[in-house]
Amino acid sequence: MADLYVKKMGMINPFVVASSPATQGADNVLKSAKMRPGAIVLRNFGHGAGGGSFIGPDAAAMYGGKMAISSHAVGRQVKDKITSLEQYCEEVHKIKREMDSDIKLWVSVGHYSDIVKGGDWESDWARQAKELTRAGADAIELHFNTPGVAVAKDRTFAYHQLLRHSIELIRKAVPDTPVMAKLAIESVDALTSMRIAQAAGAAAAGPTARWKAFYMDLDWRETQARPGSGYGGTQATPLACYSVAEARTAGVTIPLYAGGGVFNYENALRILMSGSEMVQFGALACCGGTAACKRVIEQVSSWMDANGYPDMDSLVGDGLKLFQMDKDFAQARQNRLGDAYQSAQVDTDKCVGCGRCLDVCWNKGIEIRNGKAAKTDGCIGCGYCFQVCPTGALYVDKAGILKAPFEEAGITRGVHSTDSSD
Repeated sequence: MADLYVKKMGMINPFVVASSPATQGADNVLKSAKMRPGAIVLRNFGHGAGGGSFIGPDAAAMYGGKMAISSHAVGRQVKDKITSLEQYCEEVHKIKREMDSDIKLWVSVGHYSDIVKGGDWESDWARQAKELTRAGADAIELHFNTPGVAVAKDRTFAYHQLLRHSIELIRKAVPDTPVMAKLAIESVDALTSMRIAQAAGAAAAGPTARWKAFYMDLDWRETQARPGSGYGGTQATPLACYSVAEARTAGVTIPLYAGGGVFNYENALRILMSGSEMVQFGALACCGGTAACKRVIEQVSSWMDANGYPDMDSLVGDGLKLFQMDKDFAQARQNRLGDAYQSAQVDTDKCVGCGRCLDVCWNKGIEIRNGKAAKTDGCIGCGYCFQVCPTGALYVDKAGILKAPFEEAGITRGVHSTDSSD
């Protein structure tokens, strides 16, 4: 059975339940703990409870691990029951008494709205960090990924300067407590953010794909999602993966807990294989519940067993072998696929003469003859026609062709050949 233990963080598995309604207050944290994640982030007080989230196109897509989007909706929201630091610390005490001791408790401190409102927010954050550490927090998280964090109320923050200052502020207040920096991808240079988090002494950084967006139904009066609210989903995962892979390639070595679109085990694996030691459950925890998240954890373990990854060391960063391909190797691999596209002929038994291939050919490389598609000398092997053929009349073993150069070069899966994420 695959070992999901994350050595760098001392976590039983790489899953972090993000600060959210699913972690608001002790009762919700204890409920989320039933999925047995590696860590849970207690949401900072003052957000209000409820509000709900919109999942598109529907919950069936989310539960089925298919493509789905998420955004905040307009369901009822009520005031947070926790209104003081003292009450918040009591919540931490309760969690530490009742939660399995091998699950880490990270506690969220600070919000950019504190800065917008003014006042002595620095002293408030430092005091919170001290009291929450005394209450038993295993780590303090600074929440800098809220949509629009770089721009609020017509003022632009010097985001990177604020990030460095805040991490150093909390580290000074609680020098023996790990500080986690949850980072925005929207409106900022995420690579610079991760470099700054590392330089400022953060224990880990969490680049998280979540944006301000304007989603609407065509009859916009029926739209659930609140315009301008936090927007994410499975379409965000490649962006989170790129941020992680870019950071690893650029020499960022700090542990990462990236998030964005983890509604299925495949996207969790993609983030981990891009070089992030951990992965966040956000919308899935809120909208799918503990059972959906627990299933993803189990599926990750089963997939690792089936595909020869014995532990996290063999899995994390394995996809960097693809991201960091030598330019000439990448070009040769691309050309091999192009050669296959160019040489493959139409299977006339399968062709129905629909004309889709002709419609997407920009090089006069295909024509319709007697109701069937046929290649011409103009074909350059671009592959557009292969993507749209509905019957398989145009087919090559794309996966096998792309895999072969790696096999020939002795580049395998699961053997960690880079120390960019060590």
